[in-house]
Amino acid sequence: MASIKSIEIKELKLEHISILVQELSREKPEYLKYFIPFDFSLETFSEIITNAVKDKYFGIFVSKKIAGFYMLRGLDKGYKVPSYGVWISSRYSNKGLSKLTLFHAFSVCKLNNIVKLMLKVHPENEIARKLYESIGFKQTGFDEKNSNSIYHKDLTE
Repeated sequence: MASIKSIEIKELKLEHISILVQELSREKPEYLKYFIPFDFSLETFSEIITNAVKDKYFGIFVSKKIAGFYMLRGLDKGYKVPSYGVWISSRYSNKGLSKLTLFHAFSVCKLNNIVKLMLKVHPENEIARKLYESIGFKQTGFDEKNSNSIYHKDLTE
């Protein structure tokens, strides 16, 4: 039997960004079509990580290899409710990692007295919508800029 793979979630550091950018560049455009939070260039991603103060960017590592990342952002811009976003490498999709990051995000928020979490999802991204709704996110509106559905979850319930 092969050894059991480990899973680790930890804050992204500059040393992780070049590998993460390489992994994102290997993805087929079809796979990334719903995930466009910012430009995935090395320069942009490095700048975001360097300038983050309250915003958090976490890497998901499977047996020490980067398998994705998730973010809680908007706090540095003064929002009280952070925006959650996640990307899991297609090589690791359908393994429960997105759901794991959500529960990690809930704990990070609760430990920091954040009582609500927001996310946006494309209406055609049915897999993501079903996941978010299954764990208590409620649709609260639409983003006029890109037609994404806006969801919130109250973390005090």
